[in-house]
Amino acid sequence: MTKNKKLVKKRNDMPKVYSEEERSEIVRRLKKEANELIRAKGVKKTTVDELVRRTGIPKGTFYLFYPSKEMLLFECAQDFHQQVNEHIALGMEKIIGSKSIEEADLSCHADEVTDVIMGAIEITRNSCLRVLLQPESMALVLDKLPEDVLKRHRARKSDNGIIETLIVKKGLSVEEMSGAFTMILFGGMYEQVIGEKMIDNSTRLLVRGLIKQILE
Repeated sequence: MTKNKKLVKKRNDMPKVYSEEERSEIVRRLKKEANELIRAKGVKKTTVDELVRRTGIPKGTFYLFYPSKEMLLFECAQDFHQQVNEHIALGMEKIIGSKSIEEADLSCHADEVTDVIMGAIEITRNSCLRVLLQPESMALVLDKLPEDVLKRHRARKSDNGIIETLIVKKGLSVEEMSGAFTMILFGGMYEQVIGEKMIDNSTRLLVRGLIKQILE
């Protein structure tokens, strides 16, 4: 490569100054491509080179936004986790109305609560969470994160969600019920065995069984 070609390549790799609107759009595109890549290839095979190629930005620009690939993947997971929480919160709010979750009698609302959980499962299965909720994949990401990010992550994980509140209210084990829901979630990986037409109905039967234990 000649000296002039090297200079051109270096200039093309150099990040430029972006407006707030441009920055928001770049982050949106990076997260979109990261979500698609991790679902298709997993954590190890999702690379910064492919992310910037698909996003259409210089590689140097990537590091203006994220210190590492893992930080981007972590943010993607957090975004979808927030989406799941908001879906559950909104769905439960519609069911219980103005009452608090502790005051509400949900024993006659198993089907409605099941619908809410099925919606949350659908969000998870169609996002990078489907991959990142696998312990080995999440470990690959968490091992590369700064300690302050990990501390905030652990603090958020300790907060009880609506379903956890109901589980505690019933006197059931949060760990056991969380494990059961996780098993149901990853049961979707056997769609080819169970059959595309049956997977949702089969999942719903299992979810409804857990919900009835929590509510009745």
